Amino acid sequence: MKLLLVIARKEFLQAIRNKGVMVAAFIFAIWFPVFTTLGVLTGISGDPGTALGGHLANLSVVLAIFMGYLFSSDAFFREKKDGTIMTFLCAPVSLRQIWEGKVIGVSMAAYGMTILSVLITVAVAILLSPVGITLPLLLLVHVFVILPIYAAASAGVIGAAQLYLGMRENQFLGMGFIFLFIFMVFGLQVLISPEGGITILTEVFFGLMGIVLLLVGRRWAGRLSKERIVRTIA
Repeated sequence: MKLLLVIARKEFLQAIRNKGVMVAAFIFAIWFPVFTTLGVLTGISGDPGTALGGHLANLSVVLAIFMGYLFSSDAFFREKKDGTIMTFLCAPVSLRQIWEGKVIGVSMAAYGMTILSVLITVAVAILLSPVGITLPLLLLVHVFVILPIYAAASAGVIGAAQLYLGMRENQFLGMGFIFLFIFMVFGLQVLISPEGGITILTEVFFGLMGIVLLLVGRRWAGRLSKERIVRTIA
């Protein structure tokens, strides 16, 4: 456990000290929620609190996944490019522990940026809404339970993929993720409309899907071998 926390701490500090990644995360955390929230507020016909709750349920999950991807790319792929992953592979630690430590550190940074984006969204909505907004209490469950799962699941799956794939394949992985991200934005909007708000059913759905993704990433990481990773670096 102590070794796991050491790896997690290293990855978290490295993530928040990377100026390029942090700038990109800040821009996305501000730009995306502001413009989508403006669109939701313009088309509201019912209770603004219900609409904003449904909007945040969709938006925050997508953001958590994107932030997990953004920070995990620096933690996993960068270390393969510059060769520093070899230091981990030579250490007396299993690949599963390396993966788990990195995922914990990366998901902490990703979750923090997602929370910032949610706060910005709420602030924009309150400032621009002509009427008072009362957010549903179920949103607290979403923010403190569901979002950490998705930040960790995204970092875990992307991290395992980047360790498994070769250098050229990793470049296509990034482009593929962008298309997946766009699909998720529109797909979740169709599945859960802002007017319907956030419900227990949607939270159960989000929770189950997030846990499945997290387990997929963990199982994939468990099938990795140090020899496989070394071969993909060449």
